[in-house]
Amino acid sequence: MIRPVCFLFALSLAAQDVYVPPVPIGIKREGKTRTPRPVAFPAEDQQWVRLRTPHFDVISSAEPARTEEIARNFELLAATLSGADARFATGATPATVFAFAKRRDSQPYFDLLLDQERASVTGLYVRHDGGGTMFIDAGKRIERTAMHELVHDLLRQGENVPPLWLEEGLAEYIGNATVQNGKVIAGDVLREHVQFLQRQTPRPIEELLAVTSATDSRFYAQSWASVHWLMQIGGANTFFAFLRDVERKTPVSDALQKHYGKTTADLYRGSLNVSGRRVEIAVPATFTFDAKVAPLDRATLIFELGRFLNHVAAAGQEPQRHFREALRLDPKHARALAAVGDFEAAIAAAPNDADVRLTYAESLLTLAIGPFAGVFESKPGDDVRFRKAREVLAPVATPLAHGFIGTTYLVESDVAPGIAHLERAPERPDFMLNLYAMYLRAGDRAKAEALYERLLVNARDEQTRFAARNVRLIAETNRANELARRGDLDAAAAIIRSIANGNPDLEREATRLEETAAINRHIRMYNDAIVYSNAGKPKDALKVLDALLAVATDPAVVRDAKKLRAELKK
Repeated sequence: MIRPVCFLFALSLAAQDVYVPPVPIGIKREGKTRTPRPVAFPAEDQQWVRLRTPHFDVISSAEPARTEEIARNFELLAATLSGADARFATGATPATVFAFAKRRDSQPYFDLLLDQERASVTGLYVRHDGGGTMFIDAGKRIERTAMHELVHDLLRQGENVPPLWLEEGLAEYIGNATVQNGKVIAGDVLREHVQFLQRQTPRPIEELLAVTSATDSRFYAQSWASVHWLMQIGGANTFFAFLRDVERKTPVSDALQKHYGKTTADLYRGSLNVSGRRVEIAVPATFTFDAKVAPLDRATLIFELGRFLNHVAAAGQEPQRHFREALRLDPKHARALAAVGDFEAAIAAAPNDADVRLTYAESLLTLAIGPFAGVFESKPGDDVRFRKAREVLAPVATPLAHGFIGTTYLVESDVAPGIAHLERAPERPDFMLNLYAMYLRAGDRAKAEALYERLLVNARDEQTRFAARNVRLIAETNRANELARRGDLDAAAAIIRSIANGNPDLEREATRLEETAAINRHIRMYNDAIVYSNAGKPKDALKVLDALLAVATDPAVVRDAKKLRAELKK
């Protein structure tokens, strides 16, 4: 059987002076070469509160009124942008926001995520397989930082992600907005960006459009100026239509011409000559906010910080250290018990806690979820573990549970129930990869191709794109093997040829199958000649042999055909 070679792509970290893009922290099972630094626990004398809203889970050491203000502003902007354009619809999993009143408590997280000492930022947004997490220094006026990071959160929840210049430019543009008379008002000129561009030579426009990792203040200034100019000349509706096309891989030059009648050269010149024209986006009339803060115990705070760190490869043993500290504070903390692997005790402590059951199921599903989805292959014992996960999750009916339950059917011959669950799961890459694999196994090629094109081919990270190709390779190889076993070597060869994509081993295998299929056809022709000869029809036999000798290349077939022809000619 042909087996694909599997590679995993590690993601690097990027640092910025003031604002940073979503931090590509990788996932908890990836390896890192640097030595992790200890992450100090927050000060014991600090009081923490928690406020849950439809789209955010805010964990804060700021004053309750300030925490409510932060959460309200987040929900207000999320509702406004969602109402302005469907592109900003929020995901099913609320984003977690850690708001630190004291810099000494937030600094270790900024240093860890940016891999530098005393990182001078006031906010970070991180997207990981558990959702989105924001870190905010609430000791300062953070409206611009918070709104900037919120735009990252909203953009990263969609199927497609824009090029970095558009993402950062829009985050800067919206981050400077204010709320006035029921409207979000954006478009004030950021003087520091204008002044910076006056002092520094801007990048060539082709270079700006190709940036994939934000590197300096010039990039932020130029990205903001580009988005500002587009908003200035076309307004929000035109900009959002342009954004959707670019996200769907329309070349920027084509999208500019379509929506603005402009060229990339116009974009470059316009970004150097922005004005203060404002853009108003109405807040939905139905917007309400009635969430209230509640006290948060220290054990849960430490656990939540550890849970985030569990997604960060560079954190080393810090997650377990946090979980052990949470259990020291509260030996029956169910979620901390689950985090250290004591699942039976965790369920006994909180039998109705869905999070505990999800953590248990995740441990049982091993590499079928997370970064190895798409290269996972079932091993002996997986069927027992996966069915146990299904049993553990029986009382849970959340979207995430559907994703886990659906994944358990990778070990079953009938994947239809798994498909039904995964179609109701969040659009996480691992769930979508497993759904894609099940569509292929079920023979539903229309849905498989639609999912491949809509989500997997357009994935921003190379890991997901690689995994999608790998799923296709495995499924098509298995299909080709099955056809070969049935004797349909031509069809098997066609499949292998279609997935070879320049791979010499696959090309050779396709050629071998094609040659074997041809030999088999020639043998069948020889056998037909034998049948005609035995039936006393030498002319028909000779006709078949002449046709055979015109195409046959296998020495044994040619030899036997010539011998039979000579006998019939006597």
